[in-house]
Parts: sequence; structure tokens; C-alpha cells
Amino acid sequence: MRDGIVLSDGKDTLIVNQLSYCESIKWLIVKYTGVSYQEANACVEQRISFFEGIDDLLSASLESHSWPYYYTAMDMFFGSHIQAKPVLPPPDTPEGLALYEKNEADILREHGLNDPIIWESDRNH
Repeated sequence: MRDGIVLSDGKDTLIVNQLSYCESIKWLIVKYTGVSYQEANACVEQRISFFEGIDDLLSASLESHSWPYYYTAMDMFFGSHIQAKPVLPPPDTPEGLALYEKNEADILREHGLNDPIIWESDRNH
């Protein structure tokens, strides 16, 4: 698993940062559940094939539309984001989206992570 995987079909190109995505999910679990990084790491490591499976244009494209990644984090930790009991307001609440966006940006910056999936057109604009 690594960052910087370039995928293209000749028309569309995107960059998949599997490692950064995996780490950001761990830190989102920490932030939204209050568990330790070690607990989040153990939970995510059991599902590492999920991140390794984001390795072609279709899977990456589908996953890029799963933003906010809060739902993936809660699905991994609680088995379903519907059953989640977050300690912070989730992004689908009026006060939660702005907080989520800040938390995600902070996690990426503080831990030196890349955006999980970058469409080449996003980098050019």
C-alpha cells in the first residue's frame, strides 16, 4: 500500500493515495469516537484490503464520491455509520459539516498526509 498511484483510462486521470487514505480514516476514528490511535489502527488493519482494493479507475472513482470519509471511518469502527455514536456532531448535521471539513483538513496537515483521491482536473484548476 502506498501513495501516488496514478490511474488513467486515457480520458480521466486520478491519483490514489492509499496510505494517506488509510491513515486519515484511523485519525477520523480517533477524532469521532474518542478511542486511542492504537485502537483505531487495530480496527482499520483488519480491513486493510479495503484500501488495497482501491487500485483501478472504477474503484477509485466510486470511492472519491464517498466523501465525506467520516462514513467510511464509522462503518469500519461501528460496522455501520447508522449505528455510530460519535462524540462530535456528524457531517450530516447542520453544525457537523463545517466541523468535519476542518477536522479532515487538520488531520491531513498535522500528519503530513495527502488527499486520498485527487482527480487530475482538480490539480489543474
